Order: sequence, then structure tokens, then C-alpha cells
Amino acid sequence: MQLNLNPQETDLLSRLLEAALTDLGREIHHTDRVAFKAALKTDEALLEGIMARLRVPTPIA
Repeated sequence: MQLNLNPQETDLLSRLLEAALTDLGREIHHTDRVAFKAALKTDEALLEGIMARLRVPTPIA
């Protein structure tokens, strides 16, 4: 799947993902259930990967 975003959309998505990561970090910190914490950490890693790809400049065609 490919998603093309303009710079404003990329900025908004980055800010939303950063907020979600912050909330997820708090949830991980406050969760005692091991299986749930592991699932949250998986989600955290996926979000971090998406954010890393958003930071890579795309060539202008």
C-alpha cells in the first residue's frame, strides 16, 4: 500500500503519531498485565517505525 501525503498532511500525521506514542508510553508504564504490556510494546514499535518512515524525505516527481 502506498499513501501520498502533502507536507501539511505529513506534519499532522507526525504530530498525531507522536501524541499516540506518548499516551502509549504512559499506558505501558501503568500496565501490570504482562501479555497486555507486550502487545502495547509491539504497537509502540510499529508506531515508531511508521514515524521513522515519515521523516524520510520523498523525492519530488
